[in-house]
Amino acid sequence: MTAPGNARWSQETERVLRGAGWSPGRAVGVESYEELLSRSGGFAMHPAARDFLAEFGGLEVEARGPGISALKADFQIDPTLAEGEDEIFDVLSEEAGTNLYPLGMMGRRNLYIGMAADGRVFLGMDSVSEYAESGDRALEKLVEGIR
Repeated sequence: MTAPGNARWSQETERVLRGAGWSPGRAVGVESYEELLSRSGGFAMHPAARDFLAEFGGLEVEARGPGISALKADFQIDPTLAEGEDEIFDVLSEEAGTNLYPLGMMGRRNLYIGMAADGRVFLGMDSVSEYAESGDRALEKLVEGIR
């Protein structure tokens, strides 16, 4: 369901994100993510991923059941879940045609969530597909169960 007026998200999405620990102005340090993934996988964090993770890093949403056009699935915003998975991300990035930085995982850790430097969000494991044009839209779709 689309956000009314100039709201960032639907009321449902905002309720779920707040329940997971998000609040307006939330800021978490991303240095540990950046250092670990740079050292262990050669990942280079771009500004779009840095901004997204600074606001949403560490959130876990447990959701199951019917959504708007897909089943709702659990997701975790934790890029360290991709530690040691640089080869997978190299393949996903090549298939996507853009460098993807890991944001976390969804669906009982069956799919990686990655972000391109322009803010687009992709989902993938064996193959990759563009999921949303922005991090905000990706969160809305994940929470609401929109494919």
